[in-house]
Parts: sequence; C-alpha cells; structure tokens
Amino acid sequence: MDRKQWEDHINGSFIDRKSYEALSTEDKEEAFGDTLSFGTAGIRGKIGLGPNRLNRYTVEKVALGLAHSLKDEADPVVVIGYDTRHFSIEFSQTMAAVLAHNGISVKVTKQYTSTPELSFFVRSYGASIGVMITASHNPPEYNGIKVYGPDGAQLIDAPAAALSEKINAIEDVFSIGSKPFEEGLGEGIIQYVSGAVEDSYRKHVTDFIGSIPESELSIVFSSLHGTSVPIVPDLLDSLGFSNYSLVTEQCVPDGDFPTTASPNPESPEAFEYSKALGRETGADLLIATDPDADRMGVIVRNEDRYVHLNGNQLGILLLDQRMKEHRDRTPVVIKSIVTSDLGRKITEAAGGEMIEVLTGFKYIGEQIKSLENDDDKQFVLGYEESYGYLLEPFVRDKDAIQVVPYIISMAAGLRNEGRTLVDHLEDIYEEHGRIMEVLYSHTFEGTEGRENIDEIMSQFRRNTPKEIGRREVILIEDFLLGRRTDNSGNSEEIDLPEANVIKLHFKDGWIALRPSGTEPKIKLYVSLDSTQIEQEAKIINDMIFGV
Repeated sequence: MDRKQWEDHINGSFIDRKSYEALSTEDKEEAFGDTLSFGTAGIRGKIGLGPNRLNRYTVEKVALGLAHSLKDEADPVVVIGYDTRHFSIEFSQTMAAVLAHNGISVKVTKQYTSTPELSFFVRSYGASIGVMITASHNPPEYNGIKVYGPDGAQLIDAPAAALSEKINAIEDVFSIGSKPFEEGLGEGIIQYVSGAVEDSYRKHVTDFIGSIPESELSIVFSSLHGTSVPIVPDLLDSLGFSNYSLVTEQCVPDGDFPTTASPNPESPEAFEYSKALGRETGADLLIATDPDADRMGVIVRNEDRYVHLNGNQLGILLLDQRMKEHRDRTPVVIKSIVTSDLGRKITEAAGGEMIEVLTGFKYIGEQIKSLENDDDKQFVLGYEESYGYLLEPFVRDKDAIQVVPYIISMAAGLRNEGRTLVDHLEDIYEEHGRIMEVLYSHTFEGTEGRENIDEIMSQFRRNTPKEIGRREVILIEDFLLGRRTDNSGNSEEIDLPEANVIKLHFKDGWIALRPSGTEPKIKLYVSLDSTQIEQEAKIINDMIFGV
C-alpha cells in the first residue's frame, strides 16, 4: 500500500493530521520505508502514520494475527492491559474490538496497570494469550505490544515466530473488521478484569513479604509518571510501612514524562526530583520504577552522599538475601548471559544452582516453567543486569512491585543495625570477590542506524580481536553461530537459542557486544575484577567504537 492510501485513512488512524504534515521528509520516509514487524520481544516503535509506525491500523493487524493464531483453540480468552503512554488505552480497546469481532472473549483492565499485574491476570484467568500495551522505558513518542503465553511469560521464540507469520500475512490493513468496544462490553464478549483478581495479586505480594521491620528508615518513591502509583503506596500502607514520601510531580500519569529526559530507573538523571526530595526529607533510600513497573532502580544514602546501585549490584543484594532464607529444596537462580558472574559465586557457595539464559525475561520464564514439577528444586530469583527482577513466580515477568517492599524490608533491617545496603554490598564483595561492571549504550536511529549496528556486529565477528586493553582473549562465545572457541582453537556447541551476541572472556572477566532487541542501540557490557573499572572500561569502549 502506498503513502497516499495511508494519508487517505489518516482520520481513522488516531494520528493528528497537523502533526503528521509537520514531520520532516526523513521521518516520513522512515515511516513508509519499512513495515513494523513483530519480533521476539513483540513490537516497539514510534507512534505515527504508516506501516512502520504504531497506529490504529498496525495495531488491528497484530490483533487479527492473534485471532488467526487462536482459531483452532476451544473457547480462547485474551487478557489485555495497558500503561500510561499516549494511545495505550486506545490501542488496548482496538485490540479488544478486533478480537471480539472474531468471537474471542476478552478481559481488559479498566484502568492503566503494570506489566507484572498483566502477567498475573493471564495466569489467574487461565487465558490463552495476554497482551500488554507498553513501551517500557522508551521516550514518549514510542509505544509497543508485548504478547504473553498461558503461563504468564512473554512468548518464547517458536510461538513468537508462528504469531509473526500470521501477522505478516495480513496485507490489507484498512479492511480489518472490529466490533465496537462498547457494544462488546454490552454483549459480555469483552469484560473488565475483576476487582477480585486485582486484589488477589496484591494479596500474593503482601503474603510473600509478610511484614517490614519497624525502623527509622525513610524512603522517597517515584513512579516516573507510570503505573506503580497507587499500587505501591497502597501495598506499603497495608504492610504497615508509612515512612515514605512520593515525588508528587512524577506520581501523576503522563505519557509525555515531562519531568525527566528518560523514564528509565537505570539512568541517574531519572532520580533528579527524587534526590531533591530526599535531601529535603533526609531519606535513606530513593526508589523509582519505570512506566510499566516491571523494572526498578535504587539510590542509597551512604554517609553524606547518594549512591546509585547498578542493576548487577541490586541483583547481588537480592540474591544474597534470598540465599539466606531457609528452604528445604535446592535454590535455583536464573540470570542472563550478560549479568555479572558474581551471582554464580554466591549461588554455588550457598549450595544453590545457577542457570544462565539469553537476554530477555521470557527465557527466565521458560526455565521457571520447567522447574514446576521438580520437587527437589525451588526457584528463588530471576534477574538481569538491566534492573529486572523476579522473586516469587506467581508472576512470570520482571516485577518491580513485589521487589520494592522486599528491598525496603532489607534496608529496614540493616538500618536497625546502623548499616546500609552499600555497607552490606561491601561485605558481599569482601566474601566473594569484587567483580565490577560498566554498560555502554550507543544509539543509532532509523533504518541507516540499524544498518550501522549490523555492520558493527559483522565487523567484530569477522575480525574478533585476540587482545583488548592489554587483556588476552582466552575464550570467544558467539551466540549467533552457537559456538564457544578457546584461544587454542578448541570449539564446542553452545546449548542456547541463536542470538546476536558475542562474548569475549579474559582471565579476570569478560565483555559482550549485543544489539538491543527493543531500542535502536548496540550495547557493550564490561565485567572485570578491577578497582579501576571506569577507566579500563572506557579504554575498551574507545577501542571497539573508535571514539
């Protein structure tokens, strides 16, 4: 379909004509120069007119593909949730309308909700599929669609590829039928997620936490304009913890995210408002969640300064605590291949088992499912260095909402001992070794940017260095080729799905190069046993990217 057909349909697309006409020639060419595809992480893209943008028609296309994938299933049910981004509610109702038109029962949240809650709702209803309308921590011009299987985890590769084939086979996006949303509600084929199911998620969290120790700990909390308010404050109240202050400017749902350049708790800049309030109130802990509340970040007041914990450090603190909790079965921890190896040391020292998976929490969910019938093992933690954690598997995706009160409980116990999370982290380093990490993200926008990223990976794969920053490469893992090769030429197969990741190992650590699956970025991970990690990581980054 050519550009004129799309422009003729602009009035029904949710896209404002004036805003569209104000776009640059380059932006329009990108919007029509490709087709938004459903990949292994769902769809994430800019909102706008055209086949390479999210709008009513591209969302209807995904919905119809979902309907086709469920046509042979008896009495299928789909649960749909949405976050606070622009057009999230419109996209959720559009999905529901198309599915209902195709005879599929739909449960949709009545208000914005978090990603972990959506995962729980899928499991609670025994649904065939779950859909979450969100672009996580991306900038305001983005939105996205995540699709979940009946276990509440995002679709793994094979079912995602099958769904993608159904979606891509749809050519005429302007003739997709739908039942008016309100009509579907009236008929009962579309229903709202019940309050009882919503309350059940909250009860699972409070039952898991139990209580938070009484202490003088004070915290500042921010939802970064997303979905974790009011649920997180409500949970803290129900757990008897009231010594918190909300960043009021950021606890208002707003898809423009007006108080921060990026609603990403991975970024220290996202905490500027929290720091100001923290200094005013003397807060010990600053906590923020991303807009769909699956990821969280923590800043700790240590003596007279605030320390931003990176994703590995927060994961290590959670892991150490989980390993100390009494259990009768072998504790199992699951982490991604680009997450610090210190977690393995801690896990194995405590008699636990560590499983490594590719980046993407769906692979952690897959492993949790495989443990369900193993009476000798117990899942205790799944985590990624990108600030995603899961403690209890009543959810099968990252869940900041259950982690927030857990980390507060940890910090409260330490506060009663006159110590902080940073003090405890130092104790862990003292016992298990100081492995430090740095992450670099290089952004390349547009079609040309994607080609640049592909070329960087190809060049690195063709000319893999034997030495970087005076460190000898002793092992190369190429997850796209599925081979692990040492510096003597000995090679073996990697028993993981294909992924465009290259990991180089040294005697004292490793680096990994990986294009993001959800953003126009290529990431360099550096993990070293080093007291000068920032300087050494910069040398490596400059060598690879020619800075």
